[in-house]
Amino acid sequence: MLKLLPIGAVLATIISTQLPVTSTQRLQLTQSQLLAQSYNPTSPENNDDGRRILTTALVVGGIATGGYLATKKANTAKSNTNSEIDKASPKLQKKLLILLHNDRTTANRLVAYTKQTNPQKSVNWAMEKVIYDLERDRA
Repeated sequence: MLKLLPIGAVLATIISTQLPVTSTQRLQLTQSQLLAQSYNPTSPENNDDGRRILTTALVVGGIATGGYLATKKANTAKSNTNSEIDKASPKLQKKLLILLHNDRTTANRLVAYTKQTNPQKSVNWAMEKVIYDLERDRA
C-alpha cells in the first residue's frame, strides 16, 4: 500500500505522530490533500525524487564503506606496530616464527596471552614459554 502513496504523505504521517496535538489538525488537512491528489509514477517529478533518493543512498553507502575500510586498515596497522615479538631477542623471534611458519599474527597473540597471564615476567621469558609449549605439544 505504501508504494501507492506519495512520499509526502508518508512523511506527513511520520511527522504528525511526533508533533504536539496543536499542529496535528494542520497536518491532517495537508495529509488529506496529498492523499486526494492522483499519484502518477511516470511523471518527471516522481522520477526526480526517486533518482535523488537513490543517489543519496549510494553516496551515503560509499562514504560508510570507505570509513569502515579506513578504520579496519588503521586497526591492522596499529596491531602490527605494537607487536609483542618485536620486543624480544632476534634469536627467539626467528625460532618462534619458524615454528609458526612465519605467522606473525599468531605469534603476537600467543606471546601477548602468555605475557598477560604472567605480567611480572619479561617478553623474552614469554617467548621462551610459547616456544617450549609449542615444541612440547608437537612431540
